[in-house]
Amino acid sequence: MLYFLTCLYIAFYYIRPTEWVPGILDMQIFLVLGILCIAVIFEAALSKKIKLLNGGAEMMMLWFVIAIFFSHLSHLYMGGAYDSFLRVFPTIVGYFLIVTAIDSREKFNKIILLIVCLATFLAYEGWLQHTTGFAHGGMDPVIERKINEFGLSFEVTRIRWYGVFNDPNDLGLALVLTLPFLLNMVLEKKYLLPLISAPLITSTIYFTESRGSLLAVLASIMAYFVIRYRSMRGVMVGLVLAAILFTLGPTKMSDISASEDSAYGRIEAWHEGYQMFKANPVFGVGQGMFTDYHNLTAHNSFVLVMAELGLFGLFFYTGIIYYPFNWLWRNIFKSKECLVSDTDLGVLSAVFGSLIGLLAAMFFLSRSYNLVPFILMALATVSTRLCAIDGNSGSASTPLPEKHLKNIAIITVLQIIFIDVMVKVFI
Repeated sequence: MLYFLTCLYIAFYYIRPTEWVPGILDMQIFLVLGILCIAVIFEAALSKKIKLLNGGAEMMMLWFVIAIFFSHLSHLYMGGAYDSFLRVFPTIVGYFLIVTAIDSREKFNKIILLIVCLATFLAYEGWLQHTTGFAHGGMDPVIERKINEFGLSFEVTRIRWYGVFNDPNDLGLALVLTLPFLLNMVLEKKYLLPLISAPLITSTIYFTESRGSLLAVLASIMAYFVIRYRSMRGVMVGLVLAAILFTLGPTKMSDISASEDSAYGRIEAWHEGYQMFKANPVFGVGQGMFTDYHNLTAHNSFVLVMAELGLFGLFFYTGIIYYPFNWLWRNIFKSKECLVSDTDLGVLSAVFGSLIGLLAAMFFLSRSYNLVPFILMALATVSTRLCAIDGNSGSASTPLPEKHLKNIAIITVLQIIFIDVMVKVFI
C-alpha cells in the first residue's frame, strides 16, 4: 500500500492532471493524496512495519522542516508558518514516502523506471509545444525577449509544463536527472528504454533554453563516470561535453560572463541574501520571504536557505546532503576495494551523478524546497541502505559520530564565508 501510494504521489506531482484535465480542474486531489500518504506512513510506523526517522539523513530532514517553522515563529508570524507548510508539504510527503516505502532493490528499480517514464511524458509534451505551439490542456511555451551582443532584440521560445514545472528551468532539471540512469542502462546493455527516451529527453532539455539544465547535464554525466570507475575518466567526458554545450548550447552559453546583466543580478541577489542573513543570523527572515526584501529571488538555493532559514536551517539542509555523500566517500572512494557489486555501483553512480548535477544547477537557481532535488536526496539515502544490506558498510541512515556533526557545521560556515567572498569580489 505504501509503495503504491509513493508511485501514485510522484506520478501526480509530475503529470499534474488537476491543472489541465477537464472534469477535475482545481480539485484538491493532490492535497488529499498527500494527507492520506502521511496517515499511512504513521500507521505503518505505529504497527512497526517501517522504521520512521531511522537516524541520519531522515532526522536532518525532520529538523529542516522544523527550521522552516522556526523561521516564522521567531518573528511571531503564525500566518507565514502556515503558508510555508502548504508550500513545502509536497516535498515533505515525497521525501518521507521514498525513504520509508522503498525497502528492496525491486522497488527501487521500479521507482527509477517510473521517474524515467514520467520524464519521457514531460519531454513529449515539451516536444509538442516546440513543434505545434501547444501541449495538452493548452499549455503554450513562454516567449522571452533578449538582446544580443550587437544590441538587437530577439525572441527565445522556452517550453514548460504546469505547476512547479511552469518555469523552464524546473522542467529542464526534472528531465536532466534521468540521463545518468539512461546512460547506466546503456552500459548494462539494456537498450530499449534509452532508445525511446534518451533522444526525446535530450532534445527537450535543449528546447527549455535553460543554461542551468545544461550545466546539470555536464556535471551529472561527469560525476557518473568518476564515481562508476573511481577515477578521473569522467572528467575527460565532461570536458568534451563542455566544449559542445558552450558552442551549441541555448542562447550561446559561450556568452556567459560576470559582466552580463543576468550574472550581475545574481551576484546582487546573493549580496542582498547575505545582508538578510546578517540581520537575522539564527532563524532567517522567514521561508518564502526573500522577495519581500529584494525584488528578485536569490538565484542560489543555498543563499536562499541561508537568508530565509538562517544558520539553523542551513545546518540541517547541509546535513541532508552530507549524510549520503559521506557514505559515498567512505565506501566507494576511501576504501581500497569497492564494497558494492558492479550492478549496485552502476545504480549508485547514476543516483549520485544526478544529484551532483542538480546541486550544481541549484547553485545558480532557487530550488531549495522543490520536490525534485529531494527525490534524489531520498533515493541517494535509500540506495546506501540497500547496499548496506549485503555488507557492513552502514548507510546514510546510520547515525554518525559527533565529529561528523562538526563537519556539517564547518561546511555550513564555509558556505557562508564563500558567499561573502563572492559578493565582495564581484560587487
